[in-house]
Amino acid sequence: MQLRHSAAVACVVVCANAHADAPLEEVAIQDNSIIAELKAMRERVDALEKKLKTLEGDKLIEQDSPRVSMAYNRPTITSADGRSSLAVRTVVQADSAHYSQDEPGALATDFRRGSVGAGSRENAAARDLSDGTYFRRARMGFEGAINRDFNYRFLLELGGSGTEGPTRINDAWINYTGFAPFTIRAGAGAVPANLDDGTPVEDSLFIERATGADIDRSLAGADGRTGIMVSGSGTRWMGSLAFTGRTVNDAEVLDSQRALVGRVAGLLFTDVDYNLHVGANETYILRPADNNADSSVNRYAVRLRAQPELRVDSTRLIDTGQIDADHLTATGLELAGNYRNFMFQAEQFWYDVTRRAGQLSDPEFGAWYAQLGWVMTGESRRYSMTNAAYQNPRPYVNFSSQGGFGAWELALRYSHTDLDYHEGELGLPTPADGIRGGVQDIWTLGLNWYLNPNFRITANWLQVNVDRLNPSPTAFGAAPASPPVGAKIGQDFDIYALRTQFTF
Repeated sequence: MQLRHSAAVACVVVCANAHADAPLEEVAIQDNSIIAELKAMRERVDALEKKLKTLEGDKLIEQDSPRVSMAYNRPTITSADGRSSLAVRTVVQADSAHYSQDEPGALATDFRRGSVGAGSRENAAARDLSDGTYFRRARMGFEGAINRDFNYRFLLELGGSGTEGPTRINDAWINYTGFAPFTIRAGAGAVPANLDDGTPVEDSLFIERATGADIDRSLAGADGRTGIMVSGSGTRWMGSLAFTGRTVNDAEVLDSQRALVGRVAGLLFTDVDYNLHVGANETYILRPADNNADSSVNRYAVRLRAQPELRVDSTRLIDTGQIDADHLTATGLELAGNYRNFMFQAEQFWYDVTRRAGQLSDPEFGAWYAQLGWVMTGESRRYSMTNAAYQNPRPYVNFSSQGGFGAWELALRYSHTDLDYHEGELGLPTPADGIRGGVQDIWTLGLNWYLNPNFRITANWLQVNVDRLNPSPTAFGAAPASPPVGAKIGQDFDIYALRTQFTF
C-alpha cells in the first residue's frame, strides 16, 4: 500500500512539472486524464490484492485439510501433516468344496472317526464330510497411525468355521514405533508363530496353511490372541517375541494359559532375482489353562488336532485328545527361497509335551511340509522383510474387458503330520504311555489366478490319507459309537475346493 501511494504521488509531481508551462485549459484536461488513470490503477491493485488474499486463504485451507487416497483401492485418509491416518481394510474369502469319500455305513461297521469325545458331532461327520460353500473369512475394520509413533488396527470377523456365530474380534491392538527398528504391540491379534503363519492369509499359496504350521499357531498364537509383543526388522532380518494368554473367543476358564511365542528369520542371500530365507521359531506354554479346579485329571490339558487343510467341514481327523501337561514346547525350522518366478518353502516342527504326572513318559510329536510355486505368467512373489514371508505376485497386466489375463500360478505341497506316540499295534490296547492321535499325509495341487491386486481365485485338489488306531473302547462313547479298541479309524479321500477372494 505504501508503494502504491508513493507511485501515485510521484506520478502527480512529474505530471505537474511536465505541464507547468501549459495553458490552463490543457492542464485541466490532462489532470482529469491522469486522475482517471490513477483511479483505474488503484482498482487493478485492489483486485490483485483481493485475489492474492483469496489464494493465500485457499492455500491455508488446503494445508489444514486431510488428504484422501486409494492405494491399491484401499480408501485411506491422511492428516495434512502426514502424522495420522485411517484406512479401511477388508478380507473376504468364500470357500466351496466337494469331499470325495466312500459312502457312509452304519456306526457299527464303518469305523471312520473324527475328534475324540463321547457324543461328538464328528463321530458321524467323519464318515460323511459336508460339501458346501461358506465364508471362511469376512473381515472388516480399519487401521492406521496416530501422531506418527502409534499404529492401530481394529478388525472384526464376520465369517466362520462352518457354523453361524456372533461377530468376533480378530484384531484389536495398538503399537508404539518410537523405538525404531523395534515395535511394542499390546492388545489382541495374531502373533507370528512360524513362516506359514507369518504369511498374511490373503497371500497364502494354498487355501489353508499346512497342518503342522496350523497346529503350531493354534497352541499360543492364532487370531484374537491377547498379549504383548516386541518385534523388529531390518534390511535382512526380522525377530519377534510375544507373551500371550487366551484368545478373545475362548470359553471362560479358571486361569488363562500363559505362553511365550518367538520367531527369528533373515535372508542369507538376496538380490533382484532371488532371496534365500532361513528362520527358527519356538512356542513355550509356561502353564496350560486351568480347566477344572475340582478335577485332578486333565486339569491343565493341552490338545493337538487338525482338519485336513480345509474348513468347509470343520471335522478334525487327527486328535491326541486331552493330555494333562505341565508345559509344552513347539520348535520349528524354516527354509524358503525364490528365483525370479519360482519359489519353494519348507518347515519342520517338533512338539514336546511334559506331563504333570511323572509316572508316564513325555510324548513327542512331529510334522513337516514342503511346497513349490511357479508363476507361469512371469511375475514374482514379493518378499516382505517386515513379515519375513512371501506375498502375492502383482499382475503385469490386470484382467479386464480391454485385454489382459492377470497372473497365473501353479503350486504343489506335501505335508506330513504325526500325532502318534508309542501307539502300539493294530487290534491291541494302547500302551500305558501311548497316544493314538493319528498320522495325516496330504498332497495338494493348486492353481491361483490373480485377476488384479484385489481379486483372486484359487482351486485346490487335495489327496488325504489318515492312518489312525482307535485309542480305547470308549473314546467316542458307548458302542457302537466307539469301534473295537485298536481298530483302524482313518480313511483316504480326495477334496476339490475353490476359493474366491477380495481384499483391500
